[in-house]
Amino acid sequence: QLLTMLIAGHDTSTALLSWVFYLLGTHPDAMAQVRAEVDSVLSSRDEPPSLDEITHLAFTDQVIKEALRLYPPIHVGNRRADTDVTVQGYHVPEGTRVMYSIYLSHRDKNHWDNPTEFCPARFDRSSEDKQPPFTYVPFGGGPRNCIGAAFAQVEAKVVISRLLQNFDFELLNGDEIKPHMGATLEPRPGVIMRVRRRD
Repeated sequence: QLLTMLIAGHDTSTALLSWVFYLLGTHPDAMAQVRAEVDSVLSSRDEPPSLDEITHLAFTDQVIKEALRLYPPIHVGNRRADTDVTVQGYHVPEGTRVMYSIYLSHRDKNHWDNPTEFCPARFDRSSEDKQPPFTYVPFGGGPRNCIGAAFAQVEAKVVISRLLQNFDFELLNGDEIKPHMGATLEPRPGVIMRVRRRD
C-alpha cells in the first residue's frame, strides 16, 4: 500500500500542483489571499511548517479542493455492476465494468453552481457540508477510495505554502493552457511562470 501511495502519487501530485499554480496565476486575487494566509500562519521561512500550521491554511485548502474539482488528476474511474441494471434505457449486465468521468461529474450543473468557474469559497465548511454525496470524488468514493488522499492534500499544502512563502509567481502562458487527458489530467503545454525570490 505504501509503495502504491508513493508511486501513484507522483504524477497526480505534479498535475495537482501545476493546476493550482495555473489557477492562482489566472486569479491574482486568490494568489494574494493564499500568500497573505501563508504569511500570517507560518512562523518561519527557514523551517518546514508544522502540521498544526498546515491545518490552519483554510483558504489554501479551499483552493486545492477547487483545483481538484476543476482539474482532477485522475479524471476517469470505473466500477463493476453488482447486479443487472438499466440506466436511461441501456441494459448493464451484472459484472460489467462501467467507466465514468470524474472531470464531467465535477462540472455537472445539476450539482454545482457556475460549474466551470474557479470559486474556492464553495469549499468553505458551511458550503461543503451541503454538497450531495459522490458529486465530488477526486480520490474516488466509498470504502475503496484513494489511500493517499489525506497525504496528497497535506503534501500540496506544504509545497504551495513553502513556495509562496519564498517566491513570487507570474503566469506567462495562461491563454495557451488546455487540459490533456493522458494517464493524468495535465496542463499542456505546461504551466510557465516567472519566479522571483521574495525579500
